[in-house]
Amino acid sequence: MHIEEKDGLKLLRFDIFKGLPGLECAVSTRRGGVSSGVYAGLNLGMASGDSTESVEQNLALFCAALGAEPARLERMRQSHTANVAVVESGGGVPPENTDALVTSAPGVPLLAISADCALTAFYDPVRKAAAVIHSGWRGALLDIYGSVLAVMKLRYGSDPADIIAGISPMISAANYPVKEDFLEKLKAFYPDNESKRFLTLREGRHFFSLRGLLRSKLETQGVSKHEFIHLCTYSEKEMFYSWRREGEKTGRFGLIAMLR
Repeated sequence: MHIEEKDGLKLLRFDIFKGLPGLECAVSTRRGGVSSGVYAGLNLGMASGDSTESVEQNLALFCAALGAEPARLERMRQSHTANVAVVESGGGVPPENTDALVTSAPGVPLLAISADCALTAFYDPVRKAAAVIHSGWRGALLDIYGSVLAVMKLRYGSDPADIIAGISPMISAANYPVKEDFLEKLKAFYPDNESKRFLTLREGRHFFSLRGLLRSKLETQGVSKHEFIHLCTYSEKEMFYSWRREGEKTGRFGLIAMLR
């Protein structure tokens, strides 16, 4: 990961995408932007409670920093699903109940947003296709990565071995305590011995590693070329919004991926 300061914004770039002319990709932070109060900074969450005008200005700033056209920005109404939408031209009505977007159209910026969950960019340099993915624990257990790879294979002929993946900061296991109801859901997908790979027991409490589960999903799907940004959204208060830290009244950071 490397940091880029541009037009007052602080962006995170994946080293794994560096030198690849076919893709533009970055993760935003709170630095810059026009939002104020609890949303202060570059809040990209339209449904967060911030003013629509501020969010639109922030989105325009993020797009401009990447050389993207705000009018072609493709968004989605995320709801912790494994649903995938195919984007042809960009700038349309955000699809409902969708947590991943895929495209082969150059110049269409795809956006995913978060306040603790993981944001992922997939890039297929062979078939010239890209995807953005929003995934918390629900999306991970539903195997949203597998859903995206299936769509990319069907639509573009993508091979997981060719896919390059960049995964954003997310809440770390150290700040992610979980209760018995969550453990039951995890064990429904992974037996006790397997589920322990994603859990740490400390002072009688279980802590969940979303990063560990997502890494396992990538490896199971055959995506071996990947980079995780090892920053915690909960602990890095100056850089990221965090739902677990701040509650419902908080903003969203984002990831944009765009084919050149």
